[in-house]
Amino acid sequence: MFRISKLFHNYIKFNFHVGLAVLALVQITILDFDLPFHFSHQFIFFLAPFLAYNFIKFHRFLWKEIDSIIKLLLFLIGFSAFGIFLFEGLGFYLPVSSWIILFFTLLLVLLYCLPLPGFRLNFRGFKGLKIHFVALSWVLTTVFLPLSIYGLGIAEFSLAYAFQRYIFVIVATLPFEIRDMKLDDPNLSTWPQILGIKTTRWLGGLLLFLFVSLELHHSISSNFFLVLGIAILLMGFVLKSEAEQSKYFSSFWVEGIPILWLFLKYMTN
Repeated sequence: MFRISKLFHNYIKFNFHVGLAVLALVQITILDFDLPFHFSHQFIFFLAPFLAYNFIKFHRFLWKEIDSIIKLLLFLIGFSAFGIFLFEGLGFYLPVSSWIILFFTLLLVLLYCLPLPGFRLNFRGFKGLKIHFVALSWVLTTVFLPLSIYGLGIAEFSLAYAFQRYIFVIVATLPFEIRDMKLDDPNLSTWPQILGIKTTRWLGGLLLFLFVSLELHHSISSNFFLVLGIAILLMGFVLKSEAEQSKYFSSFWVEGIPILWLFLKYMTN
């Protein structure tokens, strides 16, 4: 039992769950746009967020405390090396537009972690930008990257779709923001820090109303009631979010909503 618990802990800690959540949103995009499924591309959709999130999480340790985490990162480094090798091998088959999106996403990750030239702060440290950086990177990876790989241009439909996905990620980030409101630097000016938990919840509800309204207006998905159900589920998690949360409330249950969404989408299609 202890080994299973440790395995699950490492599954969350080393961002495998995040990678699967991003991959699930990509699959939803593929289904909504009726795109062909290429198994080789799924490695890219998983590895890009997996490597990015682990870099964000561990880059400080790699620079400052590498001796204390060698054992902890041994498996991660091995898997990452394999991932980079595989990613590079598959990446040569990507169109130029996809490379541009990947480069821009990588740039966002670096700006999120590393100080800008001449500044002590990175972009994460600028007031109010944290949540938007997260949402933008997810939209680039889960909407525009698969569309570019399959040769679709940016049209009104895809922009509305991207905006809807942007709203979803913003609201899904709120339980994490509420959880971390006492740990985050006050200068970050996250929504819970500025508005308080109650107002943040109301704002999340307003955004989810817009999320569902976009579905009604643009018929983005093939199943409106599924989208409505996901919005209600996410709102439930936002309403239940507190500064003191159970260990895996946000990192597993909230992060797992895209995986459930994809499963239900396959079941109802």
